[in-house]
Amino acid sequence: ATAQSSSTLTAVPMSDLHRSVLLQCYVELKSSVNVEDHVLDYLYSNFVISKSLRDRIRSDCTTAESKAGMLLDELPSCGASAFREFVDALIASKTSVHQKLAKKLMNMVKNDQQSL
Repeated sequence: ATAQSSSTLTAVPMSDLHRSVLLQCYVELKSSVNVEDHVLDYLYSNFVISKSLRDRIRSDCTTAESKAGMLLDELPSCGASAFREFVDALIASKTSVHQKLAKKLMNMVKNDQQSL
């Protein structure tokens, strides 16, 4: 099956657990993640987001917070691997804030999986 959304390159949805973790951290991620610091290009080069989504985030959003918000809004529709690739993008950006957020997201996933 082919995905209908222009923002996604895959038809397999993100897991409910990963969606939930992103939602729980939405405010912190939106205010702390600088998507221009490697994140958008990493996700694009790993086929998580389309060129059109990357370009739309860059052209439609004027602040770092609005860019992060748009990415976070679109990410759940970008496939099953989007969460892990987003965490990897945060790690690869090598900024301390992104490193801490990546660790927090992975710990939340691990803790939620253990409580199932």
